[in-house]
Amino acid sequence: MLERPMVGENDPLEFAISNLSDNELGLLSEYRELHLAGFDTEEVRDMMGGDSFEMAIAVMQKVNGDLERLTVPPVRKLVAKPKMRAAIDSGIGGNKRQRKSDPETPIRRATSCLCKSERCL
Repeated sequence: MLERPMVGENDPLEFAISNLSDNELGLLSEYRELHLAGFDTEEVRDMMGGDSFEMAIAVMQKVNGDLERLTVPPVRKLVAKPKMRAAIDSGIGGNKRQRKSDPETPIRRATSCLCKSERCL
């Protein structure tokens, strides 16, 4: 027997809406229908009544919050394992700070010339 996928498994909006109560769905539907009919926000508020309108806004904010939570990737904090922590603490792997060079000392560049003349150093 094949398993049916969970509601909203791949769609965060579908998941967020599936968690709403019938009352919340009704308020959201009423607001949406009035808005799609061309009424502006104040007319929708007057038609729905102040309390219903505010509850519909709260439902939309709840859905938006769920969408943000479901679509933002989690922040992972990297934690060094004990062996890595020991290597970092002891300076293994070149993690020690290098001493800053004196600004008046010329920087020697690596070269393939072996003559060691002033021009090549």
